[in-house]
Amino acid sequence: MDLRRHIVTIIIEDIECAYHPVTELLHDYAGRIQLRLGYPMRDKAVSVIFLVIDLTIAEMGAFSGKLGQMNGIRVKSMLLKVDKESTEE
Repeated sequence: MDLRRHIVTIIIEDIECAYHPVTELLHDYAGRIQLRLGYPMRDKAVSVIFLVIDLTIAEMGAFSGKLGQMNGIRVKSMLLKVDKESTEE
């Protein structure tokens, strides 16, 4: 299957419970993560992680499924579609 680029938003609502499992899972996928940006929202007691990751559709389903099964986590993902023609001359 072809690798696709995905955008993933992870909201950690229970930082004490979910932070370490999320970090371990992201470490397992580190070779596929193109961008990782964390945003601790201390005033709301949550943390948000934004990812750009290269996975097949099946791998993305498994990845987001693992995140979705964790307590205190909300996850949203979408396929990143870039329709840009080559600019080579």
